Amino acid sequence: MSSRTHVLTPPLPLRAVAVAAVLAIFGAALIVLPAALRLPGVIAFLGWVLLGGAVALLVVASLSWRRMRVFAEFTDEGYLITGPGSQEQGSWAEVTKVTQAPTSLTIHHGPERRVRLVSRRGVTAEMVHLTADLTQRLDASRGYHALP
Repeated sequence: MSSRTHVLTPPLPLRAVAVAAVLAIFGAALIVLPAALRLPGVIAFLGWVLLGGAVALLVVASLSWRRMRVFAEFTDEGYLITGPGSQEQGSWAEVTKVTQAPTSLTIHHGPERRVRLVSRRGVTAEMVHLTADLTQRLDASRGYHALP
């Protein structure tokens, strides 16, 4: 087997996108209204501020969404899990047990150490593939083979 990297992504920041859309609509309205109704230019300035805030919110939401991804690299010898601000690694020989809940996977290294992978999006195809790959590599490290 070769190395394989699985990427667990967080849910899309839909609330931030909705707030940015509302800010953009109000901002655009405040930009157009002073010209149409001969209102003071300060209102248009406020519209530009709201529109700029909407764009800034979208940029921050997309950057934070990209940075919250978790990368799980599996090799024949072990694994390396890298997330925002943390890194865990271990060998398959050290793994004593693997437990699974619908949205998480816990790799046990004896009674003390645990490495937990959580899918905040629920059960996803990537989590299913990650679990199958982990099972296959753990079985191979133990010398288990499928019966013909």
